Amino acid sequence: MTPAIPLLGFGTYPLVGEAAERGVLMALDVGYRHLDTAQAYGNEKSVGAALRRSGLPRSDLFITTKIGPDRTGASSFRPAVEQSIADLGGPVDLLLIHWPPPDGQIDGAVERLAAAAEAGLARHIGVSNFPAALLRRATARSPVKLVNNQVEFHPLIDQGTVLAEARKLGMTLSAYCPLARGRVLQEPAIIEIARRHGRPPSEIALRWIIQQGVAALPMTTKRANAESNFRALGFTLEDDDMAAVSTLRCRHLRLVSPASMAGRWDSQDDAHVSL
Repeated sequence: MTPAIPLLGFGTYPLVGEAAERGVLMALDVGYRHLDTAQAYGNEKSVGAALRRSGLPRSDLFITTKIGPDRTGASSFRPAVEQSIADLGGPVDLLLIHWPPPDGQIDGAVERLAAAAEAGLARHIGVSNFPAALLRRATARSPVKLVNNQVEFHPLIDQGTVLAEARKLGMTLSAYCPLARGRVLQEPAIIEIARRHGRPPSEIALRWIIQQGVAALPMTTKRANAESNFRALGFTLEDDDMAAVSTLRCRHLRLVSPASMAGRWDSQDDAHVSL
């Protein structure tokens, strides 16, 4: 059974050090219980420190972290997972492979990911930035169910192919860059819907994601924005509103596509903007 991943989480990239700790504590105080981090972010220790300072029971939280493709080898994967657990202060709820490893290493990486779950190092496992074809390959290879694929997902990119594949495989998606680094806030269609609902455009964009069953992971250091984002859980968009936002997907704006890691995306006409 696919776990109930909270549909709104707090993304921690690019926060590090004290900024990351403050951001997580602020998010927890607002009400967020799903936190997303990664070894590549360099902030797992800070996230772990914030979790300890919060005093919240770990059972009330849902913590996601990701292992980079350079640490998925036979000798490096388990030590990497154990380091994340030590830094975060306990087993994670969702452990992901951050980017697809090179083609010849994918199967082994997935098997080691499954072994980590079988050893009790993670409650659930999945992948990140896997297009549909690799998602099928990974799920076929894993003896433990893969439950989630974390991808760039916002109104200005068409991720319909990978979303449909995830649903077919009994998986969910989670969305990084859910506001397209602020670009969606300038879209006239979203601004008009926001005006009619009496809400800021950010809430409309996040609600569009959440209403598709995709977990949104916005990051902000401003409490007012964190509170506003959290309110995306509290209303529903009409079908016409959902359709109007969906028309923006034709922009094919992909913001994250590092040349050293990105594979063959589902939509080959995406406009890539490197990190």
